[in-house]
Amino acid sequence: MPKTKSICPECKKEIDAELTVKDGRIQITKQCQEHGEFKATHWQSPNVYNFTEKYDYFKQFPESEDTKKAEGCPYTCESCTGHVSDTVIGVVDVTKKCNLRCAVCFSTFSDHIVNYEPTKDELVNILTFLSKRNPKPPAILFSGGEPLEREDMHEIIAAAHDLKYMTILATNGIHIAEEPERAAQLKKCGLNIVYLQFDSFHDEFYQKVRGRKMLQSKFKAIDVCRKLDMEVILVCTLMNGFNDQEVGKIIKFAAANSDIIRGLIFQPIAFTGRATDNPLQDGWRDWRFAEQVEAQTGGEIKTTDLFPLSVMTSPIKIMRKFMKKPWPLFSCSPHCGIVNWMYVSKSGKIIPINHFVNFDKFFGSVLKTAQNVENKGKFNLLTSLFMASMRSLNMMLVTKEVGIFTLNKAILKMFISPDYQSLGSIRRRVFLLGCMAFMDPYTFDAKRVQRCVVHYVTPNLKVIPFCAYNNIHRIETEENYASKQQQ
Repeated sequence: MPKTKSICPECKKEIDAELTVKDGRIQITKQCQEHGEFKATHWQSPNVYNFTEKYDYFKQFPESEDTKKAEGCPYTCESCTGHVSDTVIGVVDVTKKCNLRCAVCFSTFSDHIVNYEPTKDELVNILTFLSKRNPKPPAILFSGGEPLEREDMHEIIAAAHDLKYMTILATNGIHIAEEPERAAQLKKCGLNIVYLQFDSFHDEFYQKVRGRKMLQSKFKAIDVCRKLDMEVILVCTLMNGFNDQEVGKIIKFAAANSDIIRGLIFQPIAFTGRATDNPLQDGWRDWRFAEQVEAQTGGEIKTTDLFPLSVMTSPIKIMRKFMKKPWPLFSCSPHCGIVNWMYVSKSGKIIPINHFVNFDKFFGSVLKTAQNVENKGKFNLLTSLFMASMRSLNMMLVTKEVGIFTLNKAILKMFISPDYQSLGSIRRRVFLLGCMAFMDPYTFDAKRVQRCVVHYVTPNLKVIPFCAYNNIHRIETEENYASKQQQ
């Protein structure tokens, strides 16, 4: 297992760390000269860990430069030249205000109260700055706090829409459920996706973790979005011993509502913000997501049906040949998360997309095409993709569930024009299932940070990897901004 750099959970100084296999888990161990030894569960089972490594960006493209130690990492993000990956999703915090006080909020510390709310002009400046980067991030995630505590949120969405971003709004859903006219306004101004907090089917969980009963509010928010045809991604904070036995039920709920739910992302709890000092940390973190998915879906989705996000690197390299403004590569660490697209059959059965093809054969063909993409014209690329799909298709399953012509047309359209609409008639039966493994001071791995593709962008235009921001930079950034506003 590899060695890496981490931080001390107490003083936040850089220290050496090592990943090892212990008790069926990947464990990170590190020693601070001042504060002693720290151990924590870093990721799930060794089997899944090793499986994801097969699809690592650097294994797909050996000529790519591996992660180098960046001077000052992870403290000098504003001057860092060691970032391996470009921004895929830009995260912009629009306020610290919130209508909840969640016990597990990763972005707010109990003893840190600060007035952080960038002006609309400052936020537009951030969006404009990002739009000029090469490559431009395809998506912006507006976060907080609760973004809809801002009355001008629709205007900020409109500014992002005008700059041709995919717009995503992270929300607890209360405002959408209680003010459907505001949701309609957001839709009109260009909001693409509601990133809806959805943790459980039990109000006891919401009362304990979020501070109030919320289940009916979640259902109502989804119903409002359905009436507006505004896409929803459910996001679940996963806590061992609290809601980990609901993984399968939430997946089946997403499948039953795939007409409007476009995705379901599980986020195992990370101990930043209010959850930082909880004594039950490793007990809550001791989970095996992929195995839980397989067990709780009755084997419809297996552990090997979930792939690292970096598996998308090869297709994106090909897509770039057809795009006026190419997307950044999804070159994050294979251990930052696992995902796949799920197809919902007319009978309600969930079928991972890779079941429609001999995945290893299809992936090998796409990888080979991507490695030689610069030497091929568009016609040759399309011919290669068509032949790869035809050689790899599970004909019986495709014919039964989708139709060969429909599936091939969707595959080619996705490569030529990669957006959700390209899926055509099958798009209402497809949703994304994923798990994002955010890091905290105990699990922090600097090598993963350097390859991060989800970056916060601050009012002074610093671009900071997600986990570096929440563990090291957030408090200082917010305090510096607040102090300047008072001057």
